[in-house]
Amino acid sequence: MDINYLKTLKVITESGSFAEAADKLQYTRSTVTFQVQQLEKEFGIVLFEKIGKHMYLTDAGKHIMPYVDSILASYEQILICSRTEVTRLRIGVPDSLLTYRFQPVISAFRKKLPQVELQIQTQSCYNMNRLLLGNVIDVAIHYDVQQRDPNIVSKPLSQHKLVFFGSSQLTPAERDFTTPHQTKAFGFIDIEVEGLYRHSLDKLLKENDITLSHDMVLGSIDSIIQCTKMGLGISVLPKFAVEKAMARGDIVALEGKLSPDKVSVMCSCHRHKKFSPALQYFLELAAEIL
Repeated sequence: MDINYLKTLKVITESGSFAEAADKLQYTRSTVTFQVQQLEKEFGIVLFEKIGKHMYLTDAGKHIMPYVDSILASYEQILICSRTEVTRLRIGVPDSLLTYRFQPVISAFRKKLPQVELQIQTQSCYNMNRLLLGNVIDVAIHYDVQQRDPNIVSKPLSQHKLVFFGSSQLTPAERDFTTPHQTKAFGFIDIEVEGLYRHSLDKLLKENDITLSHDMVLGSIDSIIQCTKMGLGISVLPKFAVEKAMARGDIVALEGKLSPDKVSVMCSCHRHKKFSPALQYFLELAAEIL
């Protein structure tokens, strides 16, 4: 069945005449008659009866019209959806980037594409590949944690220095991570167990045979900075996340070289992801700003 035949049927019921319907649709009257005959043949019913100069729906025709209206309305919605750009973009990003670097990206995106809903969720960088492969997120902005998958395409965006820091209240001896064979009375504060930042410190600790008392896992970068400021432990974070706290004198850099001492920000998508204009624009902003 051709959807245009149903449109013709609708126009005839509104105009009350095959001739007027033909004029509105720019068909010949024979075309309108043929389409009605095809519908009657397919449905197995008579659709119209002529009374005077007007064509009226039969009872059977009246009975099916609500369904015809429903089909035409659904068809129109399908057309609208097919012509409309993506209205949602799902983004995975670690807490530190979201808190300290991501606001200009969001602002610029909202100004140009206010109709697109941004769904941003903070995630561990170690979870990004799984979320992309499961189509839970459309794009991941994350630190490079050396996880590779043939179905994930990644592009480096920028590099940022890592800072090894502790409370400004620590004594010179407590700040020292170069003298070997030490046992510290405080622990390492991280945002996840065995995360990226702890890994960057491990080589330093092992080479100098330095032992920390414990590890502490907190839910946000701000919490890590505040707890470190209070002397509850030491930590490692990107410089952009701690530079204000360092400028205020709340925290200080500690002695000892991290390995690696920089972190790369990556942008990743599934290899088969369709790049909508909205996604493409977001990626351009991320490359420019981050």
